[in-house]
Amino acid sequence: MTSVIKDRTLLTLCVAAALLVFAPSAGAAVTAKPAAGQVAAGQIALLRNDGRRPTIAPQRLSLRTGRANVYASFAVPKTWAGKPIELALKSGSNVRVSVTAVRAGRLRSLRWSTRPRAVSKAVSVNLRAAESTLLELPQLPPGRVVLEIRARGRAVISGTLHIARKPSSPAPVAGNPSTGSDQKPGAGGEGSGEPESGAQPDTPELPIDGSPSAPDSPVDPASPFADLSPQLIGAPPVNAPTLTEASGLAESALNPGVYWTHNDSGDRARLFAIDAITGTLRATFELPSVTATDWEDLAIAPDADGNDAFYIADSGDNGSARSSVKVYRVIEPTLPPAGGAPVTITAGAVNSQRLTYPGGPRDAEALAVGSDGALTVISKREAQVGVYRLAEPQFLGGSSQLSLVGQLPMTWVVGASASPDGSFVLIKTASAVRGYAIGSDENVADALVRGGAGIVLPYNAEPQGEAVAASMSGRGHATISEGISQPLQQWRW
Repeated sequence: MTSVIKDRTLLTLCVAAALLVFAPSAGAAVTAKPAAGQVAAGQIALLRNDGRRPTIAPQRLSLRTGRANVYASFAVPKTWAGKPIELALKSGSNVRVSVTAVRAGRLRSLRWSTRPRAVSKAVSVNLRAAESTLLELPQLPPGRVVLEIRARGRAVISGTLHIARKPSSPAPVAGNPSTGSDQKPGAGGEGSGEPESGAQPDTPELPIDGSPSAPDSPVDPASPFADLSPQLIGAPPVNAPTLTEASGLAESALNPGVYWTHNDSGDRARLFAIDAITGTLRATFELPSVTATDWEDLAIAPDADGNDAFYIADSGDNGSARSSVKVYRVIEPTLPPAGGAPVTITAGAVNSQRLTYPGGPRDAEALAVGSDGALTVISKREAQVGVYRLAEPQFLGGSSQLSLVGQLPMTWVVGASASPDGSFVLIKTASAVRGYAIGSDENVADALVRGGAGIVLPYNAEPQGEAVAASMSGRGHATISEGISQPLQQWRW
């Protein structure tokens, strides 16, 4: 009798799952995270199959097809708009696949709130086992796009979404289109290895960024740095009297038109929300349970549950004396509408990850969080700075040792930021902003080491600029300097 009841229960669950897949109100639905590399039919597959925000890179997707349709969600950068896009597919067995771009409601816990509707005609292709096949897609609008994948037959399909390759032609070499060329900074300021003070020197004494101003080889036409057309789209002076030593910067994922920043050492644990258009203070985000020893950089990326979260690097160590440093993670709050008086918001639960370096302490002011969730830390003071990585931070309060991935041919790296679409990473030196394209099979750290000196991007020299933020909406970045009423420079390229 017990066995019969179990069998009926299992049958009921299977019927319920089928109804969820095909019901008009639900679209493709699932309540649990898909396992890595094993996405069942009818489930919504985030690009990395790990529940994180959809991104273009690392561009890996593995779907197990069946009777029901599979839905794969991608974030298409604005820079891809109007360009031919290809989907490279490979199957473990012979199968015919049909792909349609659809729109769906808000994604909550891997469940679409409304039934997906087609926004393009279906395109089909016959896949042969173990062979890679290119499928040209209709023009896709920028933003989140869902691909509905139907397969006649059962197969495990992997896919890569990318811009169609252009015919070979000479590509422009990206130089520095701004006044912030790599040059030796003037005298006076930090650099002695002593703790930093609140004084703001007009011209800080900093080591030379000794790397070349541009790569020797042409830029890949598919690179996010191809065909640079720099434009300064905004530079409002920041009106926040308590922000005197801006040391980290990140564009909000949750609150459009907002940048978050924080002070260097000497302040309490808090973040400031700055209006991107007016430069006014929108909110102060207090972390009362945290001690700010020497906050140096800030990133916004999804946490393990897919929530937009701050990653705060308490990694400054001028004397290379801290046995370990910390990265804090806390969910980004939703701000009230603009126009009112600044508000104060108190953080909820704050998680932390303690970090140590192989070979002993390092001073570091640059943190980037990749689409894979890995932490990349870049040291500051060496003649050739080190690139360190922690692949799977747990944020359970424990300690993990970073791995040294390689070095960069420069010194005095003071900030970093990975783009939310996973296509590039930026670093900020004392006198320049540099860009690195992330390949389809690369992580942030590997892209930095492979890229060497990177691509010099637009930047207007600042008194003591230590912060850079990749744009949330496409190709671009923002910077801000320490000091009072400094401009929040926002570039599109």
